[in-house]
Amino acid sequence: MKRRRLAELVREETAQLEGSLGEHPEEAPAQEAPRAQASLPEERSLPPYLTYVRKECRLRPDQLDALTALARRLNRERKGRGERITENTLIRLALDRLLSDREVEATLKEALFGLSEQEP
Repeated sequence: MKRRRLAELVREETAQLEGSLGEHPEEAPAQEAPRAQASLPEERSLPPYLTYVRKECRLRPDQLDALTALARRLNRERKGRGERITENTLIRLALDRLLSDREVEATLKEALFGLSEQEP
């Protein structure tokens, strides 16, 4: 069996899920319709990870180790409630915070460029 890339598999899975969303239940055979309606919600949606745009990021080994440890600790603390927390989840949360918080933006500018808010 030929090895396939994850991106290809995800693309195929997305196409299959989108194709199944477009099917009409009245087109299905009569004997399968009641079972399908009982076991599936009326509207199937894509898993959240398939709705995101892929962007790669290079991390230092210590960053990845800390991120993995944090994700594992948070998953243990959640005790099965809610969605699974991954390294990518934590990166998205940190990015949301970075982009929405003016204080963090000012600190970032100061760290990167040595500028403070008073300087033009």
